[in-house]
Amino acid sequence: MKQLHLLTITLAALFLGLASTTHAEITLLKAENHQLSIYGFIKLDATYQDEDMNSKVAPRFAVSDGDDGTNLTAMHSRFGIKWAGPEMNFGYKTAGVLEFDLFDNASSNQMKFRTRLVAFTLSDDVSTWLFGQHWDVFSPLNPTTLMTNGNLWQTGNLGFRRAQARYTYKPSAWEFTASINDPSTSGETTNTDSPLVEGRIGLEHSSAKYGISGSWGRDKTTLPSDDTDIWGVSADWLVPFGSDFTFKGELATGENLGVFLSRATVNQVTGEEQAVVSGWAEIVFSGADYNWWVGGAFEAPDDVQFGEEEDSWMSFAAFQYKLKSVAPDMNPILFGAEAAIFQTDLEGGGDNDARQLILSAQYTF
Repeated sequence: MKQLHLLTITLAALFLGLASTTHAEITLLKAENHQLSIYGFIKLDATYQDEDMNSKVAPRFAVSDGDDGTNLTAMHSRFGIKWAGPEMNFGYKTAGVLEFDLFDNASSNQMKFRTRLVAFTLSDDVSTWLFGQHWDVFSPLNPTTLMTNGNLWQTGNLGFRRAQARYTYKPSAWEFTASINDPSTSGETTNTDSPLVEGRIGLEHSSAKYGISGSWGRDKTTLPSDDTDIWGVSADWLVPFGSDFTFKGELATGENLGVFLSRATVNQVTGEEQAVVSGWAEIVFSGADYNWWVGGAFEAPDDVQFGEEEDSWMSFAAFQYKLKSVAPDMNPILFGAEAAIFQTDLEGGGDNDARQLILSAQYTF
């Protein structure tokens, strides 16, 4: 009965919190040793593409010429729960996160729950242990874009979410992070020889953040007897300048990085390895009344077969208006527009081009 009463209070707090949402986490439950809060956004996207791309709900690169098309969906909406727990032995504080969205790449509009983050941490003043599913240590940044589940993956952005055990040591302005990870990024188990090992060294200086990260694993091929390495090296930066501007991006190289959402994958029949250079960068303005950003991305895999997709390039620009709230400094509703141009060169000549426009309405809490 006590558990049922607690569940009733929590659900009531959830609905009351949603009814009074502001642009901040909402505290659902606060006790002596526990605190629960929710966060996320409800997002509607209207997309127009003048030529075919790999997807209208997760656009990443242009494909063979085809018809134009549109899509209207709310599947990019996202919800999360954060938990802060009691202090444990040795001075470690506990915390956890559960985050999911409604994305389904097999459908244009029928939504389903998809787990994004499920993890807990133990942390003291300098060390943090993480266990569960979370973002990669390798190539850790994400671009600011309305392409919520496109996210410039397979066009320059690397790194995804996966099950892992991670340790971070941050004594001052620098930090070291290492993790052991399952290579799978989808519903099917990836056929690899070993877990992925990832590491990163980061430095903070005058509000700017810089990092060098790396990854290594073994990829099992179908027919050849010699398996191949998965490896990558990435540089990342996030540099504020002025009061409202940020310059951020990543530049990476490696081989057989398909598990990090690159198009460079080992040939499972011949065992041929595929090297790649990829990257993205953008300038982001965050103001009191509106945001805007402009940027670009590229991915250039080597040794592709004749007629296959080789180099891909894209550029994008967006404007996002903040609907003013009567509460000061709380603007939870955003209306945005983002235009992007994609080009994918084909080995042996030819290319695929596409232009895209996304209109977005978002309620953030």
